[in-house]
Amino acid sequence: MSLTTSTPNAASSPEAVRRAALLAALDVVEGGPEERFERITRIAREAFGVTGSFLNLAGDSVLTIKSQQSDQRFGPTIPLQDTFCGRTLGEVGPVVVEDATADVRYADMPMVVDDPNVRFYAGVPLRLGDDDVKVGTLCLVDQAPRTLSDDDLTLLEELGVWAERELAAGADEDRLRAVLAGLEPIGVTVPGYRVAGMSVPHGVVSGDLHEWHRSGDDLVVTLADVMGKGMSAGLLAANIRGALLARGDERPDTAVAGLEAQVAPELSRAESFATLFHGRLEPMTGHLEFTDAGHGLVLLLRTDGSEEVLRSFDLPLGLHPAGLTRTTGSLDLGVGDVLVLVSDGALELWDSTLASLSRLGELYRGAADIDEFLGRVRARSVEHDPGDDLTVVVVARDA
Repeated sequence: MSLTTSTPNAASSPEAVRRAALLAALDVVEGGPEERFERITRIAREAFGVTGSFLNLAGDSVLTIKSQQSDQRFGPTIPLQDTFCGRTLGEVGPVVVEDATADVRYADMPMVVDDPNVRFYAGVPLRLGDDDVKVGTLCLVDQAPRTLSDDDLTLLEELGVWAERELAAGADEDRLRAVLAGLEPIGVTVPGYRVAGMSVPHGVVSGDLHEWHRSGDDLVVTLADVMGKGMSAGLLAANIRGALLARGDERPDTAVAGLEAQVAPELSRAESFATLFHGRLEPMTGHLEFTDAGHGLVLLLRTDGSEEVLRSFDLPLGLHPAGLTRTTGSLDLGVGDVLVLVSDGALELWDSTLASLSRLGELYRGAADIDEFLGRVRARSVEHDPGDDLTVVVVARDA
């Protein structure tokens, strides 16, 4: 679509650079049509009775038609230079062209002179960010001259505000993803061991958390699963993670007791709970001490081909009776042994029962290394959506 006018050097302006950066952060340009934008352009076309309505995103030199309601399809991308929408980006407010053939600024434009012979155009800029950078337009076109009343223009601007809020919601999700990425554990080196993991949220935010770090010579490893999904579960998981990190050098039973005293009231207010496995490994001996708060989804794969599921006999955080001592456990990880910790989303990859842990063990034993195993788990989650947050952590002893 090349609804053209003249906007010299628009692609090289500082605003164009900021605009392109914001759009890159939004991660919506390459995603194809989305219903949240389609409904806006659909309402716009129906409300104004025009032949076409468009929601366009403008990069530094390319215009992407994110949503279009028109019998004739355009794009999805066209050069930004010399477009109606490019002109709209240069204006303070809306742009209304009642009859392009009668306007010397637009009369010679290809889309006016030739097919589709646009006569009427009205567009409002879409702004985003603290600096109100114009990142696109919501616009109307028609093959017949038209006028807009003040009420019409107000409606178009309100639809533009709706579009801006949808774009801002995408920006908020991207910020949230960036924050959550910062909460992922960093790589850790433990001589004689391999430690790795992955987490796939059911939505934008995961109610699972996994963490590992060195405490002196020891390795501390944690996996927790907050009841539910979405924002509330993610916030509770982040709080649990922070409370645990503050107790990162304590024994597992002491750390969990302190954690529970801190987060149980919050879990109760949210009518939620969290299962948790929290362990401390001595790399030299392979001895692992742990506290399991209602989790029970830990698979021990022995080098001789046997396996064991570490069961939990305690209630989750938020449900355990106050003052009641928790059960502690221990095991010895031998050379060639592997510990696989999962959230309950892993069970949904198969039949939702503990038998799924054995299937996970088979998947691990059939993989060349941990990365391949985690890749196979991801592939399984694509083929068989668990409908829940999915987290897997592996601690393997090689020497």
